[in-house]
Order: sequence, then C-alpha cells, then structure tokens
Amino acid sequence: MHKFFPKFLFSILAFAIVSCVSDDVPDPKPQPEPEPEPVVATDLSRDEMANCYIVTAEGLYSFKADNQFNLGDGLPVPPEIHPEAAQLLWQTVNGSINYVELITNEDNVPYVQFNVLVPEGNAVIAVNDASGNIVWSWHIWMPAEEVSSVTTASGYEVMNMNLGAMNNIPGDASAYGMLYQWGRKDPFPAADTLTGTTSTVSAPMFDLDGNSVVITNSSWIDNTDNTLAYAIAHPTVCLSNYYHYSTSRDWLRTDEADDALWGNPNGDSRDEDSNEDANKGRKTCYDPSPAGWRVPPVDVFRHFTSSGGYAWIVDDFNIADVNGDGVADKDDYNYGWTFLADEDVPLYFPAAARFDGSYAMLMGSMSGLWGNYWSNSPISTISGGAFCCLAFQVKDQNGNDMTTVSPAAGASRADAFSIRCIRDKQ
Repeated sequence: MHKFFPKFLFSILAFAIVSCVSDDVPDPKPQPEPEPEPVVATDLSRDEMANCYIVTAEGLYSFKADNQFNLGDGLPVPPEIHPEAAQLLWQTVNGSINYVELITNEDNVPYVQFNVLVPEGNAVIAVNDASGNIVWSWHIWMPAEEVSSVTTASGYEVMNMNLGAMNNIPGDASAYGMLYQWGRKDPFPAADTLTGTTSTVSAPMFDLDGNSVVITNSSWIDNTDNTLAYAIAHPTVCLSNYYHYSTSRDWLRTDEADDALWGNPNGDSRDEDSNEDANKGRKTCYDPSPAGWRVPPVDVFRHFTSSGGYAWIVDDFNIADVNGDGVADKDDYNYGWTFLADEDVPLYFPAAARFDGSYAMLMGSMSGLWGNYWSNSPISTISGGAFCCLAFQVKDQNGNDMTTVSPAAGASRADAFSIRCIRDKQ
C-alpha cells in the first residue's frame, strides 16, 4: 500500500500544478460585436418610373425623384424639376409611413427615401424646390389584396380593383379607392363610408406628425389658379370649373386646355370605318397609374351593355347573378355592379361617387349610388369634357329610382372619378 501512496500523491500534486497554471492564463481578448448589415432601400423606380408606386410590405423604399418619363412624340412634356427636399403630404393610415427624406446616390441622382411601418392605405409624397414650393408628387398605394388583372371580352387586361382601393369586396367602402380629375396625376380619397350625406367628406388623412389634412378647393369666383402649374404645385386642391362653367367644363382655363394630358388627344375622332374606338392612346407623365399600367381608352367596357351604349333596362346590362337567385337583376346591385368581364368572369365596380367639378367637393350623398370611371379620351361634344369609359347610377340627384349604365358617357373634366387601369403593353 505504501508503494501506491507516492504515486497517488504525485498525481494530486500534478493536478494542482496544472490547475494553478490554468488559473493564471488570462482570458482571451473580447471580440467586438459584428457591425449590423446596412439596410438597403428597395428601389421602386428601378425598372420603370411612374406617378404611383405599389408597396405591400413594411420596410425602407426609394424612388428616383424625377418626372422625365414617357416622353413620346405628341405627349405632354413635364417641367424639369430640381428637388431640394421631400415631405409626406398625407396618408390615410396615421403612422403608416414614419420617415421621408430626399437623398442622393453615388452618382448624385436625387431619390426620395421613405420607411413603411404599416403597409396599408394610401399616401402622397412630394418634393420641394429651394423655395419650398412643391414641384412634383407621387402616390404610394398600399393595398390589402394583391393587384392583378382580369382579361375582358374586349381583350384588355383590366386591373382587379380600383386605383387606390384596398380590395374589391362588394359592399365594402375600402373598395372605393381614389378619385381623379381628368388629366391630373394626383389622387383625392373617396369617402370611407358606403353612403353619406351632403356633408360627407373624404376619408381622414394625416401628415407625418399625425395632424389632420383635408382636400381644399380653388375659387368659385375666379379661375386665376386654373393652370397646370398650379395643379402640380397644389396636389391637395381640387380645381373648380364654376367660374367658366358656361363655356368650359374643364378644371383648366381655356388657354391652358390640353387634350393630350392622358395620352389620347384624338380619342373620339373616327377612322375610315367611322370607328371612334380605334384610338387607344399611350401613357403619359401625367398618368396616375402604377408602373406597368395606364388609364384605359373609351372602348374598354363597351360589352357591359348589350348595345355597347347607354342602357336603362337592367336586362340590357351584362351583369352577374351575384345573389344566386337565377336572375341577374337590380337585386344584384351591392353599392356597385358586378359586371361580366368575360362570359363567366365577374368583376365588381363600386359606386365611389365623385368630387363635383363645380363645387370641387366630394358629393358624399351619392356614395354607393353613382359610379363613374374615366377613360383617357377627350370628347368633342362637350367643351372641356371627356369620356367616362363607364358610368352608372341607381338613383338620381333627388333620390328617385333611376337605374342606368353607359359604357361611354360624357362628363366634365373637373369632376373627380374612379379609375380602373389596364395593362400598359406599349
């Protein structure tokens, strides 16, 4: 046993020595925390510039702060801009966008950069010159449903919802979307209620600090401000035609009128076969549609009535049997009509009412009762007028029953109507 003891004692001493040596070894030098990866903004204008950009997820975004696009022969030429700052003019969901700034890239090209916390609603971002004047503005559209297209019997690929809508659910005010004066690029929110009264106003809007923003109107007794330059610099002002209504229904003064603002100045002129629908037009720098889309020509919804024209008998409407009772009739109306885009393809068109062109205010009492959709074409029979590519109603201004559909009605350019875009294949 005594022969084992020294070996055992030696093992203990060796372990103790090793332990002491180990305790004297300094800790390794702390390593610095890795630098976080920089957040790179998604460039919405990378493939194509437009006046409207669709955003469907939270995150950091940017787009080129320029308006020099779609400069084709015979199309309007936008003013050259030199932005010095950017601002959020309004958003319909308070706090949806929480940051907006004008930046420059490595090539010294100006970009608008903004951050989306809640991808929902609509917003307008503007850039200003050195004096603080707005020189251009863009619509940021954040729909709740995917924007896609439906191919119609007329051969067009039509957007599945109104421009600026959250969805296309029948009987939902979120399907109303935005309203536009003919030829202007900037949107005005429709009502956020299915119906309203004469005092109904647009859906609430907020600036970056959460303050309320409202759409105002130009003078009824003077048309000094009825110019394109004023419209560009004042995207939250609806321009009234009240002062010159007896001579023109345009929001522009007669000396400022421009039939080509939405790219189809010859829209109602006829070809050798007397076909006025031969003119399709092109997208312009004032078109409010997102990249890849444009305002449609007048013939896009001709098949919505049996004659292709005005109809006042429901049997002549090309509508779907929505309630499934075996009959397509007035009972299928649900704050808008579900027309048949093709033989078996229903497509809902809500009745979002309008901003009246003379008073330049939302006629909220007609929400859910009137639907009006712009085409890109002027109409020569009305001074300052343009074609609706779709107009319908179920009540007149006095509340009496009056059910009509017209796929090609005339209207005042100063009225602000809905837009249902088509794919831009040119």
